[in-house]
Amino acid sequence: MISSYSELVNHAPKSANATFSATLCDQLWVDGLRAAFIAPGSRSTPLALALVAHGDIAVQVFHDERSASFAALGHGLATGTPGLVLCSSGTAGAHFYAAVIEADAAAVPLLVVTADRPPELWGRGAPQTIDQTHLYGMRVRDFVEPGPPDDLDPTTWRSLARRLWLGATGAVPGPVHANLSFRDPLTGTPDSLPPPIAPVEEAAPAVPEPALVAEVHRHIERPTGVIVAGRSQTAAASILQLAERLQWPVLADHRSGCRNDDSGVVVRFYDSLLRVSDFASHHRPDVVLRIGEIVSSKALSHWLSACTATGTTVVSSRPHGRNIDPESIATLQFDEAGVLDLLAADATLDPADPTWLAGWTAADRVASEAIDDLLDSQPSPSEVHIAQACVRAVPTGGALVLSSSMPVRDVEWFGPNRNDISVMANRGANGIDGVVATALGVALAGQPTVCLIGDVAFLHDSSTLIALRDRAADLTIVVTNNDGGGIFSFLPQHQLLDMADYEQLFGTPHGTDIAALVAAHGVPVEPFATTIKSPSGIRVVLASTDRGRNLALHDQMHGAVADALESGRL
Repeated sequence: MISSYSELVNHAPKSANATFSATLCDQLWVDGLRAAFIAPGSRSTPLALALVAHGDIAVQVFHDERSASFAALGHGLATGTPGLVLCSSGTAGAHFYAAVIEADAAAVPLLVVTADRPPELWGRGAPQTIDQTHLYGMRVRDFVEPGPPDDLDPTTWRSLARRLWLGATGAVPGPVHANLSFRDPLTGTPDSLPPPIAPVEEAAPAVPEPALVAEVHRHIERPTGVIVAGRSQTAAASILQLAERLQWPVLADHRSGCRNDDSGVVVRFYDSLLRVSDFASHHRPDVVLRIGEIVSSKALSHWLSACTATGTTVVSSRPHGRNIDPESIATLQFDEAGVLDLLAADATLDPADPTWLAGWTAADRVASEAIDDLLDSQPSPSEVHIAQACVRAVPTGGALVLSSSMPVRDVEWFGPNRNDISVMANRGANGIDGVVATALGVALAGQPTVCLIGDVAFLHDSSTLIALRDRAADLTIVVTNNDGGGIFSFLPQHQLLDMADYEQLFGTPHGTDIAALVAAHGVPVEPFATTIKSPSGIRVVLASTDRGRNLALHDQMHGAVADALESGRL
């Protein structure tokens, strides 16, 4: 019995499969690959063995393909460089599709490798064989299908790896797909490798056209303005510097990195403020500068549309060249790279009247007092308390990963400001797929991580619990368990349907004993208290909440802000 890869090297004959795979791994490492996520299978054996043998590429094995792919996505989110995800042939690769969609929509680099049987077995009823050519369609930046290694010229192998790397890390980062066919035998040892290609030289920072900068300058040189900031290419420091120069309020989510209490321009409770019709109508700016991806607040989106109907100009950046304008309200769109850095240093931009920013910040202080007073009166921790505790629990330099639905909204609307942590969420497609795995990928990249997730999303990704206890990562998963889909309580369906129909289609109670499920996987589980400890090792914190109470509390908080503003506390 061969018990290790080193013994295999001493027993198995040299093969093109092994040499090709070792060459790909080595060149990808030269270019920057540092992590691989493998879902086990037979046909992928040559590349799996090469990844393990490399030694400088960290390898994580996942029982489920979807978990592996979202962990690789989390690595890309955390590091800005692609992780490699590998699976066997057949339906295995189909389970990567959700992560591929998210990586495409959110511009996250990802190397997707599906193993395949050789072409002579395609379409002949061979087991575990499907059509994997262009499996992900137009969702990938590039697709390669070179054929079995013994049919290839070895001098092309390294350039193939380079092509994949450049495709994933190009001007618009995203997923690339390599469908690699391997003939039997699948085990073997590598022969001498072709010489490496020199590392990719880091591209010089983009220098925007002066005419483009001048055009954006002309549009934002107006008496009053607002900056709306989501996840973007531009450093938060430049965005805040520009806001301070202009004396414009910043309405930002935590993913932007702009939630900085020290800047004096950040408005924390803008979602609640913009639900107050008098405030929203009296604080319409001349221009809105929207930077990066959209934030989750629908109140903000509706306000922006209402502002444009009365003459407000919207200038919108295009992070990585992508069109981020779901309301179709932008007068001008500009490719983001470098433009805002130049504008932030432009001393010719005049600040707004001081009363403009002062009106926003004074209202924000009133909202803060009203919300804090209401939360302090609650008899037990609510989902908002839990969200705030999660933000506070992340150590400086750590990461907070938020599930879509209510967690990302509760942190955006009510979370304390932190600009010393990374905040991430799969908001490209806004799905609840693979949230635990994404957080695990972030934690495995070296950041102590807190993940805030609802019960439905947690159960949706319960396959990531398999062998989770053995992962060398600092990850705390906080689950708000309200036995169903809490976000639907905020939608019209909740008022329009009778309760039985609503619960069947949207409330969707699951009745799962989540603590028992977690314990069955050997992962420590503990109840939520008033605070959360800093991440150390793997653990799950479980908080039981009530959907009805949660809806009522959100209504009360928004109402408290409206009452405070209208009662003259401003």
